[in-house]
Amino acid sequence: MELLGVLVGRAEDEDVATKICGLFDDCPHSVMNVVKGDMLLLLFSIPEDHRWWLEGVEKEPEKTLGLSDVEVFFSKHFGMSREVVERDEPPCGTDCERCDHYLEECKGCPSVYGS
Repeated sequence: MELLGVLVGRAEDEDVATKICGLFDDCPHSVMNVVKGDMLLLLFSIPEDHRWWLEGVEKEPEKTLGLSDVEVFFSKHFGMSREVVERDEPPCGTDCERCDHYLEECKGCPSVYGS
């Protein structure tokens, strides 16, 4: 079962919000990305066991995505049921093995390491 994860965040300015939003353009878990001024809204359909992927951003918004403030919400009711194709590399181009944002917790991109 997949969850709908909603991330609402505040960036330094609209340019930074747009850049952060663009990081998820090719993410197969991304449902919708919206920027309005310095605010961004990201919707993801993620496997239930990957809640940590968004919860980590809420705990440390500056360290993970460079946001000043983040709030995350989840809904099982609106979760999508779809098959996600696993990949050899993250679609965003990030090198998960070199990521210093989730040293103790990150299990890598859900697109690469599946559900």
